[in-house]
Amino acid sequence: MVFIYIQTIKLGAKTKVPFRLMLFSEDFPQEFMVFPIRPEAVIPKKVYLLNGLDRLALLAAGPFCNVADELIDLFREQQLLFSEKEQFNLLKSQFRTIGYNFNLKPTILWAAGSKGNRNLEDLEEAISAQHLPTSIAFAEVFLKAMAKSTSQQSRELEDYKATHLKLESYELSKYSRSPGVYFFLNAKEEVIYVGKAKNIRKRLQSHFSNAEKQSTIDYSQVEDIQVEYTGNDIIAQLVESDNIKSLKPLYNSQQITNPDPFIITLATTAKGIAKIKITRKEFEDSLPEKYFNRSSVVAALKDFCEENKLCRKHCALETVKGPCSNVTKRGLACVCAGGEGVEDYNKRFQVAFDAFRRKTTRKIYKLKGRNELEDAFVYELNGIYEGYGYIERAMNISNYNDILGHLVRQNNNYDTTRILSSLAKTVREKDVLYV
Repeated sequence: MVFIYIQTIKLGAKTKVPFRLMLFSEDFPQEFMVFPIRPEAVIPKKVYLLNGLDRLALLAAGPFCNVADELIDLFREQQLLFSEKEQFNLLKSQFRTIGYNFNLKPTILWAAGSKGNRNLEDLEEAISAQHLPTSIAFAEVFLKAMAKSTSQQSRELEDYKATHLKLESYELSKYSRSPGVYFFLNAKEEVIYVGKAKNIRKRLQSHFSNAEKQSTIDYSQVEDIQVEYTGNDIIAQLVESDNIKSLKPLYNSQQITNPDPFIITLATTAKGIAKIKITRKEFEDSLPEKYFNRSSVVAALKDFCEENKLCRKHCALETVKGPCSNVTKRGLACVCAGGEGVEDYNKRFQVAFDAFRRKTTRKIYKLKGRNELEDAFVYELNGIYEGYGYIERAMNISNYNDILGHLVRQNNNYDTTRILSSLAKTVREKDVLYV
């Protein structure tokens, strides 16, 4: 259960610009998590001053896309609670800007209406008497108040269920405490929900416990449970995502759709200098669909630019009117300041870009298998997810094709890119095979 509160700066009568996202959960080590967000709109200095905010600190914060992946991981398998519908819409709008379909049914504590609005207004007024509404302290007290209200509602719900409802019991001891993916089926044997867990039995027990009954899932429809054990959490996430996209279960709201990926295209400036543009790919062609968030595009272009000593401005890394930071900070000659001829630069650029497109890198991540006799693996080609598989440790491996003969192919998309970004950070270097 995660409580979410977005703090905003008011511009005019209707516009609210998010600048800080705060989360509260008893499961977090420090209960509160704070995510500063650089305001997307241009805000006058006096508005920052009137709101008691440090303008330079907020402008130095990263954009929402920098924290989106971490938030998605924190929200996974959690009940998300908002004070009002507007708060949910603000968060949904932030995800929409990066192409992610944040399509879930939130829990709203104070729904629209005279009573709900009055409860919310009274709470905000009481807290603002002690804390500035744009302060972290205000958000912490507000989130605690949300949690207290939910606890009271939960007790009332439990009293009602104890009196009026008879909860269906499930025999869950037969399920292993291993990582995997589980499927809820209805009477027609249709999959109505897909989930993943590091501990299948524990997760299923939480589904059918009293505490989970505020979920959007109608558990009365669950007639059967099927489980696919994966041996590790990474493959569980990949299998879960693939099944959600293909089956589109009734009670899954996230990972259903895929946003269009980003691609790198070529253009030229008015002076004839070759440059790179980052655009959305809304069409079919032969280019690899590699970049499903802007940060991954920028990371690839940063390596490309630095390896080939190219202009950062014309490699879409900087948006400045004058020379790029190669000139202003590093004191280097650059085409953007006339330090290199356009013709010579364009030739170097084209050679580098052709090599960038031809580059082939195969990477195999070794992971824990489903038992002691096998290993699991995940395969990437040029940074693009290709699939996963399992292979017996006793098998004689002479080349990478012996491994790929066991590959279960899957499609690359925004969610696989997000999942594998965490894989690259956690797998030991000795467990990564480059071929």
